[in-house]
Amino acid sequence: MKTSAVEIAGSQLAAFLEEARRIVGAEHVATDEATCRLMSVDFSEIALERAAAVVRPASTAEVSALAQAACRHQVPLIPRGGGMSYTLGYAPARPGSVMLDMRGMNKILSIDLDNLTLTVEPGVTWAEIHAALLPTGYRVGFMGTMSGIQATVGGGLGNNATGHGRGDIGDDLLGMEVVLPDGRIIQTGGRATSPALPVNRGYGPDFTGVFIHDSGAFGIKTKATFRLQRRPQGTAFVCYGFRDLTAMVDGLCAAERLGVAATNMAFSDYHHRVFSEQKPTAAEKQAMLRAIVASAPNKLALVRHLVTLALSRNMSFLKKWPYSTFSMVDAFDQASANRGARALAAEMRRFGGAPLNQSLGIVMRAEPFMPIDKLIVGREGECSFPSNFVVPLTKGQELVAACDDFFARNQRAMAAHGVTWTKIFLVAKGQFGLEPIIYWQDRMNPLRYSVLSDGNRDKWGTRPDRAEARAFAVDLRRRLAEALEPFHPFHFQTGKYYRYRDALASAAEWDLVDGFKSLIDPPRLINPGALGLT
Repeated sequence: MKTSAVEIAGSQLAAFLEEARRIVGAEHVATDEATCRLMSVDFSEIALERAAAVVRPASTAEVSALAQAACRHQVPLIPRGGGMSYTLGYAPARPGSVMLDMRGMNKILSIDLDNLTLTVEPGVTWAEIHAALLPTGYRVGFMGTMSGIQATVGGGLGNNATGHGRGDIGDDLLGMEVVLPDGRIIQTGGRATSPALPVNRGYGPDFTGVFIHDSGAFGIKTKATFRLQRRPQGTAFVCYGFRDLTAMVDGLCAAERLGVAATNMAFSDYHHRVFSEQKPTAAEKQAMLRAIVASAPNKLALVRHLVTLALSRNMSFLKKWPYSTFSMVDAFDQASANRGARALAAEMRRFGGAPLNQSLGIVMRAEPFMPIDKLIVGREGECSFPSNFVVPLTKGQELVAACDDFFARNQRAMAAHGVTWTKIFLVAKGQFGLEPIIYWQDRMNPLRYSVLSDGNRDKWGTRPDRAEARAFAVDLRRRLAEALEPFHPFHFQTGKYYRYRDALASAAEWDLVDGFKSLIDPPRLINPGALGLT
């Protein structure tokens, strides 16, 4: 009797797991259904395969040994960080896949203030980096994503993370250590010639960029070195309210062209309600106060920040405005920051903006990372997922109009399914970013449930399954991406969701990407399906 392909795959998986237990220890290999299910789903609500096992390495040597074993036994490996994907980034596309839980590699390896470098393992979160650097007076220019309480450096590298600070994760990256699919260990950028003291990415060809935003398709990141910069001694906040969406978009783009702001963001009425309805506990208020004191660039600024917060009345003033912008201006000293802020404020007034209390900016600088359930669950416990679209500044107005038109055309069907939406704006590096967020009432999938606070689990953790509304929301999001494709948008967090191949200018670009995958991963075992590389 012939042995079936399923039986062969099963024996290969069993042999791999036997090796994995020897490499990392049996306690770091999980095969139970609950763990595998939790680690296999993301916020996209699209079902792919369930991982056959979850393995948690603790060192580069262990990752290398696991990759070699996976090659021998032809077992797909998928690196996973903090699990903040909404684009199927780590969702297994093949049965029998094994998840590498990279959170076991969570050390800050060095903070070298003399040489202005920070070296970390991939499982470190942005919140941990923020806390470690705050007493030093230094920071990384890109300060992490809003989900930085749980989002890791490794996940950010694979998805070209953007968020707090000016730019994205690659701008301050000096180099990486990467385990290739066959287990070889390479250094990139400045680490390629000087792993201990990398200072420049550009000595010869720089392969660092190949492994940024690869969605984990080309290798497993095990170390990253970033350039540090002095924390600004002056910070000013510019917050404006707008009645008109077109004017607000014009103001945001004009502010970006000035080039003085570290952050330019805007919110609409939904998030105004979110911000104004927050009721922090006494302990949370004390923690916020400590964070504001620690993050203030100077004593005079601290006094101003505390007075501003006292006058803000829990940000209830935001509910009067359909749109608000907030910008942060960092500079060498407070006088320079104030000059930049005045110039930026003049642009906002030119487009009809009215000055607002600056408390939102102050709080977001002091506490840049939001509880995950506030990011991925709605005000009333709705499930949600965002999409992201990035275009040149001159295309911002058209993109926003097309997005609004899409939702207007679908409003009746959305109402029938109890689906709502909102949007966030982020402008940086000469780019206009739009993030529409779709909400619907539904049960919590395992990942959503895992990030709920205890109080919210009691309120929302047992919501009934609404498969029809969920299917409508998933399809609505898919059709939104199709509707905005004519703008040729750039996407962060490509994963297995956005159509990367179709976005390329010609077949030659895809041939290069596909050929590189074949060169380093002939059996296509590392995160199959990422970037569309099957």
